[in-house]
Amino acid sequence: MRASLLLVLALASPVAIEAAEGEATYRNPLPLTLASGELAENCADPAVLRDPQAAAPTWYLYCTSDPVSRKERQGDGWRFRLMPIYRSNDLVHWTFVADAFAERPAPAAPTSWLWAPEPHYHDGRYYLYYTITDVADAASPRPGCTNDSAIGVASSASPAGPWQASGRTVVAPRASGAGCQFDWTFDPDVVTTGDGVRYLYYGSYGGGIFVQRLAADGLAVEGEPRRVGSAGRYEGAEVVRHDGLWYLFVSATDCCAGPLTGYSLNVGRAATPEGPFLDRLGNDMAAVRAGGTPVLPQNGNRWTGPGHNTVLQDVAGQWWTLYHAVDLGDPYFSPGLTRRPVLMDRVDWIDGWPVVAGGGGPSDEALPAPATTGAASRPPVQLPGSGVGLALRWREGFGGPTLGRDWWWRRSPGTWRARNGTLAWSTQPGDLHAGTNTAPLLLRRLPPGDLRIETKLQLDAPDDCCATHVQAGIVAMRDDDNYVKLAVLADAGLHQVEFAKEQLPVAAGYPRYGNTVAGTPAASGAWTWLRLDVVRSGTTERWRAWSSEDGRHWTGGGTWTHALGAQPHLALFAMGGRGRAVAFGPVTVSALQSATNRN
Repeated sequence: MRASLLLVLALASPVAIEAAEGEATYRNPLPLTLASGELAENCADPAVLRDPQAAAPTWYLYCTSDPVSRKERQGDGWRFRLMPIYRSNDLVHWTFVADAFAERPAPAAPTSWLWAPEPHYHDGRYYLYYTITDVADAASPRPGCTNDSAIGVASSASPAGPWQASGRTVVAPRASGAGCQFDWTFDPDVVTTGDGVRYLYYGSYGGGIFVQRLAADGLAVEGEPRRVGSAGRYEGAEVVRHDGLWYLFVSATDCCAGPLTGYSLNVGRAATPEGPFLDRLGNDMAAVRAGGTPVLPQNGNRWTGPGHNTVLQDVAGQWWTLYHAVDLGDPYFSPGLTRRPVLMDRVDWIDGWPVVAGGGGPSDEALPAPATTGAASRPPVQLPGSGVGLALRWREGFGGPTLGRDWWWRRSPGTWRARNGTLAWSTQPGDLHAGTNTAPLLLRRLPPGDLRIETKLQLDAPDDCCATHVQAGIVAMRDDDNYVKLAVLADAGLHQVEFAKEQLPVAAGYPRYGNTVAGTPAASGAWTWLRLDVVRSGTTERWRAWSSEDGRHWTGGGTWTHALGAQPHLALFAMGGRGRAVAFGPVTVSALQSATNRN
């Protein structure tokens, strides 16, 4: 048990940062007090503005349009507040001020949502940018459509409002095809350069993330847009400047899948606010093989799906990020409507890169609170070593022409060949997803205990190819409906390393499948290395994913918890269509050992 606990700390948990005696502390989620005195349950897409005109340190928190309490009903459904606003003097305790709007302002259609508020102060006035999910027909290039999203703006003499909408769009709906096909014009973010030039970031999975210069009045964009985030991969841009460089934080995968939400934060940096933004390994975040260094993956604790963040400094200069996440113990208002309370964790800058919560994911313990005076100081974070040793359990070298007797096929694999250290195969029709269990699998029983599983693979899926959901990789599984899956994926022009979970049975209305990301795959025909670590605690297993483009520099993805049993199967797969070449290198399975328990 001691070894397992040490491995949990080494592989899945943040660095503990102890509070000094008498020092103020906080714990996630942050308390947001409504006018009634009850605590708000929800603050998705949080954005924070420190009021530059307040005499004492004062911050304002803005949330996306959503329910905030189970007690608030409207008609036969939940009451959706239109971007509620809270105020704080310490960044921990927040008090409700007002909703930004009582009704949807022009040019929003009557049924439009107002999402992802972005507060901004400029030249003595406050601006609030936001997503309009459906503009009124009079403002749309294609009347009659309901998905013609845009960026709107309102202004005020106070960060609390009242807000006066401009009545027109800052970024108009952008058609992407015939009929009602539009790019997703979501999630505004504004930055200002040292010489006063302002830029607006916007966009999402549908079309990608773009940056464009704001006009002098802040009510329109000008010049040509530049893509800074890959289509299909990212949304929720948050850009800050640190030590002369610009850092782009973005969120990946589904924000709102209840307990299977795999949302996560990734980051890249650039010399200018227009990019290109590159990750630690030099991968472009706007490329088809989208770069992005994970900075806040889920870690297997209470919180899943952390993302859509804001980044700021306290009065002592310490950096922090506020973001939303999903409580595994209470994920929904009702199935299909995910609760996303607001969390906060410290940001440190190490070797030119942000490290959130000591590098381990969302925190769930009492930690030192942000400073409320300029005198406070924080010791630098020391990242943990792995503290892990390996003891080889078995290795499959694919020397050919046959496989070891412990392997077996589930469903017909088509043609394959094992020779000279490589299993040559090709993708087969079928899938392993929810109710579709038709993909061929090559299986072998895993040993008990804490393990590390590694292999490498090549997938023939060029960047200019629009393969749909073609993938190859490894699965740890109890059966076809209970597994964790790590795959190199090519899907509609996006290439990524994806880490998914499926489980059954689930409660009525709950999802059975969720996914997150774990890095960037190597070029078509080159090797991508995959790694799965499992650490067990009773009947709970924490599965963490990794990937590498060279076998040396590893990118750590998120952690899924599961209960696959003491000896689940390992499976190799190649699926999503017929005939794309796949090659697997040797597969190794090793026991994980803590440094203090090595033999």
